[in-house]
Amino acid sequence: MPYANNDGVKIYYEVEGQGPPLVLAHGGGGSLGDWRKFGFVVPLKQDFELILFDARGHGQSDKPHGPTDYGLQMADDVVAVLDDLRIRRACYFGYSMAARTGFWLATRHAERFICFILGGTAPKYPETESEIKAETNITESALKTMRLSPQDRLSEREKQLGRTLTPEEKQMLLLNDMKALIAMRTSRAVYPRLTNRDLSLISAPCLLYAGDLDAMFYAGCKESAGLLPRTTFFSLAGFDHAAAYKQSDLVLPHIKKFLAEVKS
Repeated sequence: MPYANNDGVKIYYEVEGQGPPLVLAHGGGGSLGDWRKFGFVVPLKQDFELILFDARGHGQSDKPHGPTDYGLQMADDVVAVLDDLRIRRACYFGYSMAARTGFWLATRHAERFICFILGGTAPKYPETESEIKAETNITESALKTMRLSPQDRLSEREKQLGRTLTPEEKQMLLLNDMKALIAMRTSRAVYPRLTNRDLSLISAPCLLYAGDLDAMFYAGCKESAGLLPRTTFFSLAGFDHAAAYKQSDLVLPHIKKFLAEVKS
């Protein structure tokens, strides 16, 4: 199985399709399989070489347990995968946690990327009272769930969703390394804060989007689009953070149009 190595941390990746390279980076608590499950891989691999990888702390990649093992290292992991594949430049598509990583890549490794598609995040920390409250509530709820016993964790997740988990969803939750996910979640304290000036210096074309019911990130994502020099923003009406991740039928037309314009 292919692994890239970033300073001793192994990052698992897979490659599908042919064409210009496009990195697909999943959200927190997921894995590279999310992109197949949500219907992104088959339509995109017809025209692109897709580079899917498990972020550190997830899937088949290494799972360090220290909060300082996350943050900026997650951006360097992406570059390590490209280096392992001998790919000089690629496009990047990330959602939530991985979209935040995309902003770091745009500021730290701009020379390695042609363009960025970033969904469900904002590069700056919450600032308004409502944003801070939403961030606090989501973080506290997530940490509380992560610290439960496996069976209680499944029950709590079903309660949050209002439905029974599928066998696949149960398996994914039970396979997660909770110590690693807690370390990643609590590592927010060491995340870099991007300023308006940082965003104004990102020269690569960017496509940003979020669900308009995403209380934590919608406003910040839309605001950030106005600060980036070459950015298109679209919203998904009626979807919250988790649901917007899965809307391939609504998102793919925007992505394909954006990538076609970047290539031309």
